[in-house]
This record gives sequence, structure tokens and C-alpha cells, in this order.
Amino acid sequence: MKKYTHAWLAFMAIKRLQYANIPEAYKADAVALVKWFKDYRDFVIKGSWYPDAVFKDMSTSHILKYRPNEKSTDDRFKKLPGTLGMYELGKSSPLYGKPFTIEDGNLADRCESLAHAIVDSFKILRMEEKGNPVAPTGNHIAMRFFILSHYIADCHMPLHCDCRAFSSGDNVHGFIETQWDNQVKKSYDVDTANERFFYDPEGYPLKLKITPLMQQVEDDLENREYLHGWGSGNGNVWDYMSSLSQYSYLMAYRMIPAQYDETNLTKAIYKTTEEWQHFEEYSRIIFSDAIDSIARVWLHVWIRYRKWATGKE
Repeated sequence: MKKYTHAWLAFMAIKRLQYANIPEAYKADAVALVKWFKDYRDFVIKGSWYPDAVFKDMSTSHILKYRPNEKSTDDRFKKLPGTLGMYELGKSSPLYGKPFTIEDGNLADRCESLAHAIVDSFKILRMEEKGNPVAPTGNHIAMRFFILSHYIADCHMPLHCDCRAFSSGDNVHGFIETQWDNQVKKSYDVDTANERFFYDPEGYPLKLKITPLMQQVEDDLENREYLHGWGSGNGNVWDYMSSLSQYSYLMAYRMIPAQYDETNLTKAIYKTTEEWQHFEEYSRIIFSDAIDSIARVWLHVWIRYRKWATGKE
């Protein structure tokens, strides 16, 4: 995904936590996180783009690449919260339950590591005296939240979990991400000179003439139940991201059928396929799921810190 898509997804995750019907046990934590986030909103675009602009770890930490492999013994697909659209679509895929191999990437490890780093940074901030040069600041921690959102979002980009190299050839991968970024830039007012959004009265990206796709995502999230759990059998960020990558892989084969790879698919050919006719529907599902996942992971991380801070951990 590209710069403004990443930033918009992060903003929408906080909006989701503000307006979703959060279970009572986590409601106070969600309210506190939303309030804390809004003090750092001007850094969202820069922070959520750091992995691409500065770290440049795209060949390892932004991916978890799967390939169908009948000779493999790996054929177990994990469970996810039932509100995720990619999960429901994935279970009807012809590749669901079929053997696969994981050939590259450490995206789930990167997310787990960042989640720990955020909690650890909060602990250091609380333990050190104000102004101590070894202590992180709220700005530093907020940047880590936004960086984490980038990797979570990338796991929802199906081609980040597909061994077919669609960034090569006619770069269909880049074409898809450009379509998405254009949707964001058409729908929301971006202050490109200062690398921030203009805000509406509630502090979220100011809408222009919002496109049908972006409106569908907002409507989808307004009506989607918030489930705080990771999905049966998953116990942490690593488990959750690992599970997500499986269904992102399945989604890749729904968006681009198995007969295509980087050698025979061009942008022009893609636009003639039946799958292209469903592009906006698939995009809505991917966006809505990514926002839901960022919100879920962020809230879990925030709650871990708050439990420690109150002596409940």
C-alpha cells in the first residue's frame, strides 16, 4: 500500500475505536487510547510511511509469502474473528485446507516485535524521571504505533502474501496500490505541503467528495461488530498476524486466478478479467479488515501497557 492509504487506515482505526460498540471490559481503555492518539495525529503520515521511506525492509518484514504445494505437509488454516471478510471468503477458496509452503518473509515476527517495543517504551517512560535523555517521549511511542499499523496493513495486501511476483513484469502490484491511493486522495483533503491531513471537527481526515468505495468502507465499519479476541487458538499479535497472512494468501488467488503470474499478466489483461469486475468489492473487504485489525492490535497493546501501569499484569 502507498503513503496516504497507510495514513488513512491508521486514522480510520482510531475512528473505529471511538465509535464502535467496544465491550464494556475494554471501553475505558479504548476511550483513553483515542484521546491519547489525537495529541499525535499530525505525525500519522510520516510515521506510517517510515517502513517504506526509511527502514526499506520490504523484501523481508512487509511480506509472508505462501505458495500452493501438494508435497507439503502444512495444510492447517487457523481461525480468525468471524467479522473479517477475508476470513469468510477464504474459507470458500479452493485452496483452503490445501497444502502450502511459506517461502519468504517475517511480517508476523515484525509485528510482534513492535508490539513489545511499544509496551516496553511506555514502561521506560513511566520509570524514568521527566526529561531523562534515555527515556522515550510520547512522540516516539506514537510513531511506533503508526509504524506498526504499516506492517499490519501490508499483511492485508494479498500480494504481500503471494509468492507470485506481481511487482515484476507489468507491476500489477503497484497498479493496484495506486488505484487505492487515488481513492484516498480523491476522498480526503491532504495537506501535502505539511504531510498531514486537513481535519474535520472531530479530528479525522476532512472529506472532500468521497468516492463510493470509501463511503462503503465507512458504512461497513459503522455496522460491523467489534470483536476484541484474536480468533480461536490465537493468543498474541504473532498468532493473529500469522493467521491473517493465510487468508490474505487465499484472497490473492481470488483477486488474480492461479493461471496468471508476473510473466503473463499485464494491467490491460487484468482489466479484462472477471476478477477485475469485483475489484471494488475486494478492496472494500481488504480496507475494512485492515482497519479492524489495526484497531484490534493497537487496543491489545495499549491494554497490556495499562495493565502493567495499574499493577494488574
